[in-house]
Formats: sequence, structure tokens, C-alpha cells
Amino acid sequence: MHELSPAECQRLRVVLVDSDERVRESLAGILSIGRQVEVVGTTGEPAAGIELVTSLHPNVCVVDPRLPDMDRGRAFIGRLRDVAPDVRILVMNVSDAPDDGLLGSTVDGFVRKTYRPSELLAAIMSTCVPAAR
Repeated sequence: MHELSPAECQRLRVVLVDSDERVRESLAGILSIGRQVEVVGTTGEPAAGIELVTSLHPNVCVVDPRLPDMDRGRAFIGRLRDVAPDVRILVMNVSDAPDDGLLGSTVDGFVRKTYRPSELLAAIMSTCVPAAR
């Protein structure tokens, strides 16, 4: 996996893939406040998420594990790893269990949807550190 350079970690390009439009809008608004993250695309559809990631080349993709038609996000994450192995994947989960059915998936981090904005930013920035696989 490609390790992010310090420059890439200073301004991360992010794609948001969440089935709830309100969540996507809220996340994009929160993340646009600082200078560390640029939200380059958002979608609620798995196929469109793959398209956005392959065309926009973000550093991080924030994923809702409960995407429609995608086996609780597992299939989407697997497909994302196939087409964009260097993109960091951060799962935004509604439960306290970090795996929530994704145990064994190759994700780079988890954050709860009950996050504080500082926790979300910290989780995104932590993807700069390579995850143990």
C-alpha cells in the first residue's frame, strides 16, 4: 500500500459514501471548516462511489457500512480495494462495535456516527498512518 507523504496528510482529499443525504451534507460541511480536508465528492450509491474514487483519486474514502445492495458495505469495500488499493478507507459506523459485520475487512479505521467533529477529523487524519494488515 502507498504510504501518504507529509504533504498529502496536510490536505487530504476525501470522498464520502453514505446512503443518508443529510449525513453526507453534514459531514461535508463539518470537514470543509478546516484546511486539512477537502471533500471532493459525495454519493449515496455504491457504484457511484467506485466511480468517484477512481476518477477523483482521493486519499480517503469515508464509507457507511450499511450501503444498499452491498452486503453491509463489505462488497463495496472489497471492490474499492480492487480498483483503488492506495485509497484509505474509514468506516463510519452506527454501532459501538468497530467491526459490525466487517470483521476481517481491509479498512484503515472506524469512527462512530455519534462522533464529535474533532473525533471525525482525528479519525480521517489517522489514516495517514498505515494500518497493520
